[in-house]
Amino acid sequence: MKYSLLFALTMVLALGTLRQANGGPSKADIKLERWALPNGLQVIFVPHHRIPIASVQVWYHVGSKNERRGIRGVAHMFEHMMFKGSRRVRPEAHAELLSALGGSVNAFTTQDVTAYHNTLPKQYFKLALQLEAERMRSLMISNKMLKSEREVVKEEKRQRMENDPIGRAFEAIHELAYKKHPYAWTPAGDIGDLDRSKLETYQRFYERYYQPNNATLVVAGDLKRGEVQKAVKHFFGGLSGGPKTPGVSIVEPPQKKQRLLRADWNSQLNVVLGVYHIPSARSPDISALRVLSTILSAGRSSRLHRAMVRKQKIALGAGGFTRQLEHPGLFFVYAVGLPQHNVDTLNTALLAEIEKVREKGVTQKELSKAKNQLATSHLRGLATVEGIAYQVGQAALVRGNPMAFINDALALDKVTNADIKRVAARYLSPTNLSLVLVPAGKSKGGAK
Repeated sequence: MKYSLLFALTMVLALGTLRQANGGPSKADIKLERWALPNGLQVIFVPHHRIPIASVQVWYHVGSKNERRGIRGVAHMFEHMMFKGSRRVRPEAHAELLSALGGSVNAFTTQDVTAYHNTLPKQYFKLALQLEAERMRSLMISNKMLKSEREVVKEEKRQRMENDPIGRAFEAIHELAYKKHPYAWTPAGDIGDLDRSKLETYQRFYERYYQPNNATLVVAGDLKRGEVQKAVKHFFGGLSGGPKTPGVSIVEPPQKKQRLLRADWNSQLNVVLGVYHIPSARSPDISALRVLSTILSAGRSSRLHRAMVRKQKIALGAGGFTRQLEHPGLFFVYAVGLPQHNVDTLNTALLAEIEKVREKGVTQKELSKAKNQLATSHLRGLATVEGIAYQVGQAALVRGNPMAFINDALALDKVTNADIKRVAARYLSPTNLSLVLVPAGKSKGGAK
């Protein structure tokens, strides 16, 4: 009763901050206004008048899945290179100018997108537009820049992946799970490919993907449509659109048997990392999979933590998450344990918890709690202008509809125990599982 009441109260708050473009709940106050420039640039404006802040974000529809073996890491390189100077802006000046005005700048690369964020006082939003338009088509790419940024990206990979057994397992699980699709590698890239990549590779990549017709501009904040439309046209309207950007048409074939990599790496801990193939972010099954992942993984009272950390005391941590991607993604589960316990014991216990859900489903109490947790997380994601713009951009490029996130809370509330059992049975089957096991101990010479 109290869980249902809490969710109802949460939903009242959610509906009080959201509006659907087709005339959804009347008490909501968020709406989107969309248009396109003749050069193909997609523009989404989100008026938000609570605080005098604006967020200007440019989302390029390019990520590591648009790479191929031989140039892995190029998409991530551009995340760094875009701050290294253009025809009329010196290196690092983009971030310095906005920081001096009280703004913040950020960027990230995923398998599907590369996005650049600028959040600043609303009266300076035109400067952010000007700077983004400048580097969209006037980036100065040189061998000197490549040499410098290549080392930065390589060092990031060493620290986050190669020197960390969990990071190495994360990379290895992608290559184990994907045999055809370029999701087989992560945005971190490949050091050998980075060392071999030439200036011409980056120039071609830039000309292909950093074009107005391959970008979505999201502007959110205390602004009016007229001033945004005029400024966008002024700064971006004169840019020429490029050729149609090729998409990724590779389809990953169904996995028909379990895959296992037992890695012989230096590790102080036992690590088990498993993934199951799931559908793309557009699938209606994603809501049930998100609820299931939350039940298994969110907090100290979650299924995996309660069973493996608190009761059996064989793990330091256990959990998982869903990777919702433009193409079919992955459902992760993991456990990390001390060396006195065998990694196979850890793996057996982890998979036993998955089988319990497949066979018996979950309790109503677990279901209600997970919905409350997800509803709270959903609202937190909309607590800032930057967060709203992020949700819009992510939904537009990964889910094909900038309004898709609006209905997430309602879709999650409709998930039933039967839905949980259905998606667990369909996707979390042993034959759909890829596993990386990392035993604690010193390396004996490679993976096997």
